[in-house]
Amino acid sequence: MDPKYLVQLAIIAELGSVTKAARTLNVTQPTLSRTIKVIEDRVGGAVLRRGRYGVTPTEIGLRLAEEGREIMRRSQRAETSIQEWRHGLKGELRVGVGPMLAATIMGDFFAETIESPPAYGIKIFCEYAARLVERLNSDQLDVAIIPYDLNRGEDRLVREKLFQDRLAVFVGRDDPLVGKTGVLARDLAQHRWISVGEISGLFDVTRKTLDHLGLPDVTPILESTGDVTMTFRMLEKTRSCSMLPFRLLGIYQDRFKISPVDLNVGLSARNVGLWTTNQGRDRPETLDLLARLNTYLAKIGLA
Repeated sequence: MDPKYLVQLAIIAELGSVTKAARTLNVTQPTLSRTIKVIEDRVGGAVLRRGRYGVTPTEIGLRLAEEGREIMRRSQRAETSIQEWRHGLKGELRVGVGPMLAATIMGDFFAETIESPPAYGIKIFCEYAARLVERLNSDQLDVAIIPYDLNRGEDRLVREKLFQDRLAVFVGRDDPLVGKTGVLARDLAQHRWISVGEISGLFDVTRKTLDHLGLPDVTPILESTGDVTMTFRMLEKTRSCSMLPFRLLGIYQDRFKISPVDLNVGLSARNVGLWTTNQGRDRPETLDLLARLNTYLAKIGLA
């Protein structure tokens, strides 16, 4: 099948309209109608459903549209590679970043990188840790900066520790527990607990920690699996608490108006590492990024 047909199907599915797709592609509507007929003749069934508000793909139409989107992505990546080469960039590094790191140190780190750009292009992907590991395994990423201690059991992945950290219970800066020493677990029983979910590899950590603290009857009222700054905002405005990395969030507690609680017991480690594949660990781009990260972390006191 002509790849062009799959691209056209993908755009129709994305826009939900043959007319809009025709305008976007700068072709006539009958041209796209013929495309759909060619695909449906090949499939032996419908790839689009016509409805009151436009068109939606059938099950096979959805699968073929995804193939079309992948063709577009590859074409766009090829065009980007050409432009990077023309501008003197002799390579590319695809970097995955977990949302917790994206909301804290990584924006400042990449800002410094822009000021002293490397001789390669950087593509940044922000997703939760488990998804980034999947991307590494499927060669969609070159490196991922995520929790070091994830137990993924992947022989082809290697990791290097960037800095040590541990979990702590954070509350809003105006919470009565802020400033107290040796806070007992039962003092947190009346707080509303917010779980950060698996966005930073912390899935189920809140439940395990509550059990460890002797609070088995306390259940998180909300689990946030999106932008972690929403969690910070909820801590600021309500009498709630959440399990978060101590050192990482500690240097940003003024920005986010949150503070750690000085519990009378210690909580588990939550170190951060750079993950890559066996094949990618010695790439010049990987080594350069690692050196830049270590320099930056030492500068802000995390190394």
